[in-house]
Amino acid sequence: MSQREQIIALAGVAQASVLVHQLALHGVVAQDKFAMAVRSLFVLDPPSTLEVFGSLKQLRLGLETLKELLGSYESVLAPTEGPRYFSGILHLEAQFKSRTRMLADIRTELQRLHDNYPAGQLTEDPLAIKQLAALYRSTLSTLPFRIHVRGDLNYLRNDHVADKVRILLFAGVRAAFLWRQLGGRRWHLLFKRGSLAKDVEQLLLTL
Repeated sequence: MSQREQIIALAGVAQASVLVHQLALHGVVAQDKFAMAVRSLFVLDPPSTLEVFGSLKQLRLGLETLKELLGSYESVLAPTEGPRYFSGILHLEAQFKSRTRMLADIRTELQRLHDNYPAGQLTEDPLAIKQLAALYRSTLSTLPFRIHVRGDLNYLRNDHVADKVRILLFAGVRAAFLWRQLGGRRWHLLFKRGSLAKDVEQLLLTL
């Protein structure tokens, strides 16, 4: 697989990370970006990498964040939170990748939700959001590694906001899973950082 495809998937991880941070701090996040994250969970057998995310334009925030992460390992997030969520999502996916039963259960439940709700409702219906977040809680949240989200407790104690945070983490793990399927490895972020950063820059120039 090409490095370009790996970067597209990795930008999905980076975008989920920055959206989690925004939601935890401010209680809101851009609806179009949240909707893209939700939709990405339901693209189970994509004909192409970009099909998971819709378009490169929808990943601009992720690409810009990834560029800064690769450049100085800091981002537009708080310097400690950005790399922590990004690395945490990759670490969570590493624990998840060998859980074939969990993967099958998630796939079955995603298909059920997809069949029960029209596409537009999956991103806006409070019950659909609650059920999708519950799927994260019953699967990925049971793994030994947990991602601890920091932010304004007034927002994080709100059930709807907390559910959206879980969904964004879910979408980040989905992107990380895709990245690994495309040949991405953690060591690439250290030893191929310059090459990756150059390709990210090239992709940004096309937007």
